[in-house]
Amino acid sequence: MTPSQKPQDGGAASDGRLADLCRLQKQIHNLIEMRKRQIKGSAKNYSDMTPKQAQKASADASWLGMEIDKAEREAHACAVDLGLADPRPASSYDYVDYRPSSFHHYRHRPTKPRCVEAQP
Repeated sequence: MTPSQKPQDGGAASDGRLADLCRLQKQIHNLIEMRKRQIKGSAKNYSDMTPKQAQKASADASWLGMEIDKAEREAHACAVDLGLADPRPASSYDYVDYRPSSFHHYRHRPTKPRCVEAQP
């Protein structure tokens, strides 16, 4: 097929697949950046910090852990949609409770892969 020719079938399906690939690429890029921040933060020595600085560093680490977990769940859903990973049990896509601090509580519903959404 020459570059000027377009495929006759699967145009819409390939557009959806491309969108899923871009979504997965974005999630992986975000995960890499968050993991780098996590490594940098874990290298800090809390004994060299004031109590307030140590508390902030600990809170930042907790929030970052929550964001990493959410991004990993999103990346997994993208990978399942692309056929690169197997779906988890349906209960894995239920609400997840996060408590990044003693007074914050968040309930997050991870993105379900399309094959799990289709199941009754």
